Amino acid sequence: MFTHAPMPDIRLPKADFRPDITTETVRPDWFERHGAWMVMFAVVILSQSIESFTARQIGPSIMGKMTLMFTALSVMLIILPGLILKTRQVVFTLWVNLPFQLYSLIAILSFFWSVNPAESLKAGIVLMCFHGTGVVLAALFSWRNIWRGIAWGILFLAFLSVLIIPHDGLMTEVHPGALRGLWIEKNASAESFAIGAIACSIIAIADRNPWYYLGTILLLGLIVMAQAAGALAACMIGLAYLYFTESIRRGPIRFFLGGWVSVMIVASIAIVIAGLGLEAAGLLGRETTLTGRTVIWPTVIDHIQQRPLLGYGFQAFWVDGAETKKVVMLRANFEAHNAHNSYFEMMLGIGALGSFFVAFGVLRCMYQSSTALFGGRDARRFVLAFLVFGLLLSLSESMLGDSAGMAAFVLGILVPKVALGYATAKGRFRA
Repeated sequence: MFTHAPMPDIRLPKADFRPDITTETVRPDWFERHGAWMVMFAVVILSQSIESFTARQIGPSIMGKMTLMFTALSVMLIILPGLILKTRQVVFTLWVNLPFQLYSLIAILSFFWSVNPAESLKAGIVLMCFHGTGVVLAALFSWRNIWRGIAWGILFLAFLSVLIIPHDGLMTEVHPGALRGLWIEKNASAESFAIGAIACSIIAIADRNPWYYLGTILLLGLIVMAQAAGALAACMIGLAYLYFTESIRRGPIRFFLGGWVSVMIVASIAIVIAGLGLEAAGLLGRETTLTGRTVIWPTVIDHIQQRPLLGYGFQAFWVDGAETKKVVMLRANFEAHNAHNSYFEMMLGIGALGSFFVAFGVLRCMYQSSTALFGGRDARRFVLAFLVFGLLLSLSESMLGDSAGMAAFVLGILVPKVALGYATAKGRFRA
């Protein structure tokens, strides 16, 4: 007669639905322990906020010099140490992100066909250093430290922006009373606050730390004070996308219901706006010309059609005194300093050739991020909220086509970080 020994209880591990925004499983090294502070430092010095405020106090000529100084500082304190101490990670991150990095190379090469070669060369070098800093930060630090550093840096700059309101923190000429904070004008400050609001919400969700929602609310309030309707709308859509995707990740029923509800809401809004036409802008308290944007865009498109392949040289079109800028202002009878559209701006600067590599890099980043939406705790999915915000705001602001600025810098961190995470998930790299 056979007897059966009692089977031991089989205990399955509890499901952990908390998104893990770091892949570290061993004791972190010095870089990782101090990563958030180092990312915060980079965000502050490369945000173009300090030099903008200084230029308002001393003179506009100092802004370009300070940008070059802070760029050199990032090279010495971030890029060179990262290359020396973490060579393998940095080189691999650069390799898997090569298509996007070709964007900065083409920006420098536009020196040869630019209408202002010196400006294109200088701006191209700055862009390459910004991208180099982003690659090193992406290679060195976990997702947790990257998002924390972005959030902390922008909250710090927002705090300083509030402090200087009585002194020089409000617009006085165009859009009087709108908050500009440390930046040169209100749209640049609102763009940065919006990125910070998204970063705070990501940390709140990922770390289950509701205190960061206070940061989101504060920064949204500052966007309202900046009177930046475009940045506020794009940020709210980005945040809605973030909360929506995090809620439907729990199961197919929520995904199905949430998907149909979102489609119905978006379709209803689109139908209403299409029916109202230009009256929709008036209801939102905006001019029907969108503060001169629709006035300059036809002339900008005409210039793009004249040099569609290579453009006029990176950051050369809107240089003070340039003939191209004079023609746009004369035809439109409106003072313009950029195209107020990232897609037009890139076509003006680097043409279809350079724009192809930017578009390819961003679309590739969207695909690689979307592969982490379901089934797993990979933090690559959080980048989609930033991309939704950035691509929407790019319709009315020249944010992603700039050589410097908060959006351009953050994009330069996130795109290589996503590429590295995707390659690691596929087993192509082991730290």
